[in-house]
Amino acid sequence: MYQIERTVGSSHMNTNGEMRLSAAVDFMQDCCCFQLDSEKELTNYFVSHNITMFLISRQINLIKPAHYGDRLLIRTSIYHLRTSYGFRNTMIYNDKEELLISSYAGGAFVNMNKGGSTIMPKEILRTITTDDKFEGMHYLPRKVSLPKENPEKIFPAAPVYHYYIDHNHHMNNARYLDVAQEYIPNGFIFHTCRIEYKTGARYEDTILPVRYHPEPGIWLISLQDPYGRIFANVEFRAASQSRDLPE
Repeated sequence: MYQIERTVGSSHMNTNGEMRLSAAVDFMQDCCCFQLDSEKELTNYFVSHNITMFLISRQINLIKPAHYGDRLLIRTSIYHLRTSYGFRNTMIYNDKEELLISSYAGGAFVNMNKGGSTIMPKEILRTITTDDKFEGMHYLPRKVSLPKENPEKIFPAAPVYHYYIDHNHHMNNARYLDVAQEYIPNGFIFHTCRIEYKTGARYEDTILPVRYHPEPGIWLISLQDPYGRIFANVEFRAASQSRDLPE
């Protein structure tokens, strides 16, 4: 288990005075990156072979909100590891050890020279610390598939801006959530979010938001280019469709 601590500031909050989903994801991805950096054998292999790990999916369960000034404990651990991919849990607690957010995510090892997935040596993987899978949440499928029905609405296309892009030269994974949230109906309150990352959007790409309403309490926003190539599918579930809220 690897842990960092953060304090919720004004830049992390939404108009309701609660921590934004994307701010929580920023905290979680920082924790995950620092955890990978702490694995020295893995880091050395990454650097010498120009390899990194790209996020392929994430499920986030919002259990309790965080507010301005709250001190947060962000904890992450890898629970499943194979030569080409792995899965981890990342949790956010307050300083009373109350669970605020539970999540799991999957990532793939990618060779930056070839631009595709790669196989890691087993002797390197054996040096990585793993923990038990968190049993206190309901795990939805990793893939967020589009419904067979026609979309409920297609919105005007928008560009990928400079400030969406991170050091990997594509759109940061939290920014997909910021964009997707713009297209869920006003007043819809979600408690679970799933996102499947398909193709990294780059600066000057164009995002076409396509909205589906597969069943009551679920909205799915597919972020595509104008030719149908999918950057990410983002699903938002209301409390009636979530199984990780306290009774």
